Amino acid sequence: MFEISALTIARWVHVLAGAAWLGEVIVIVFVLVPSALRMQPAARLDFVSRVFPRIFQLASVLAFTTLAAGAALNYLITGWQNLGPYFSSPRGTFIAIGGALGLLLALFHFFVEHRIEPGVKVMAKKVSAAEAKRIVTVLTIVPRVGLCVMLVIFVSMMIGARGF
Repeated sequence: MFEISALTIARWVHVLAGAAWLGEVIVIVFVLVPSALRMQPAARLDFVSRVFPRIFQLASVLAFTTLAAGAALNYLITGWQNLGPYFSSPRGTFIAIGGALGLLLALFHFFVEHRIEPGVKVMAKKVSAAEAKRIVTVLTIVPRVGLCVMLVIFVSMMIGARGF
């Protein structure tokens, strides 16, 4: 038979959570935001206030799961003692770049994006038209930038894991 190790489990969780996080951002960029922008302002406000808080929650779960599994992978491979392999080979460097960008993206999500979440939750009822427009603009730009960063992360990790 075969044996499933902690390393294998951590790797699968990391890859699946990262892929789900990327998929979520793709849906935001290519489906949800364009759909919201085609709606009338009142319907848009209602849609954004109902859907995007759940999107933020899902992104938080997926980002945390990806980071936790990545940290577990790093520990299982290096024991947090010898990080030299990340900087002594091109493949290791690609993994280090992908990991650093993933950490920065998750920190951005947890500490910057969550500042707009309260405004999104009450958007249909309490925000001014100017504030609603600003929030929709942020919801348009931030996921696009996040998608670009996530694609760089994915390519870096794929090169690091398997080479060119």
